[in-house]
Amino acid sequence: MACGTVTLFASILPIILIILLLTLPAPPVPPWSVEAAALGVEPYEIALGVKTFKSTCAVCHGPNGEGMHLLGKPLRNSAFVQSQTDEELHNLLVTGRPIDDPSNTSGALMPPRGAQDVDDERLARVVLYLRAIQEEGAPTASTEAWNLKGREGGASVAAVELTEHSGYDLFVASCSACHGKGAEGMEDLGLPLSTSGFVRASADKDLITFIKSGRPSWDENNTTGVDMPPKGGNPAITDEQLQIIVDYVRAVQEEAMGT
Repeated sequence: MACGTVTLFASILPIILIILLLTLPAPPVPPWSVEAAALGVEPYEIALGVKTFKSTCAVCHGPNGEGMHLLGKPLRNSAFVQSQTDEELHNLLVTGRPIDDPSNTSGALMPPRGAQDVDDERLARVVLYLRAIQEEGAPTASTEAWNLKGREGGASVAAVELTEHSGYDLFVASCSACHGKGAEGMEDLGLPLSTSGFVRASADKDLITFIKSGRPSWDENNTTGVDMPPKGGNPAITDEQLQIIVDYVRAVQEEAMGT
């Protein structure tokens, strides 16, 4: 009887296992599988590109590449992205696009390597992500709202003077000579702050440290070739006053982004 039971169980067990396997849900498909197959890469490569994009590019171009008003243009279904080779896109990410570049129509600086010294391998994966968010057959995104050069009035960067703000006088005294009273930037001097992705992406304490240190002309991240003096050239300015200036620049950006 025992032998018969064992034999019966042994014959039924494979059937039970087959039934269990058939009833188990299919394993989830890895994200970006379809896009990766079309590009001939592994899904994890695009996923790594997403991670880098969100930590370095999204502050200007939006978390999903949809663009940010007065900052980065849309990259999803982008006619520009679709017109470029992988090498051309990679080179653009490496070199950035200064405000005085004839191809810069938005008036916002695109910093080299995302202003975070992103290495070539991670930039290559960002390019894969940019390829992955181009939907075949979809209309390309409009960039008209970002094409500010040549419009009536000629201003390509928002100038916002919040004269009632507690930081206005401090900003004018310490920063406006290079960055303009409205934080719109000054040609051949300071970059615009009203549309600065660097400002948006940095914590208050990091901005205060940056202002205290300045940025010499030989710094590889200095795109103007002009020294930014520590503390705006005012060594007597305090950390508390620097915080007020940072608060003022934040308020200027909020006002500019709302226009």
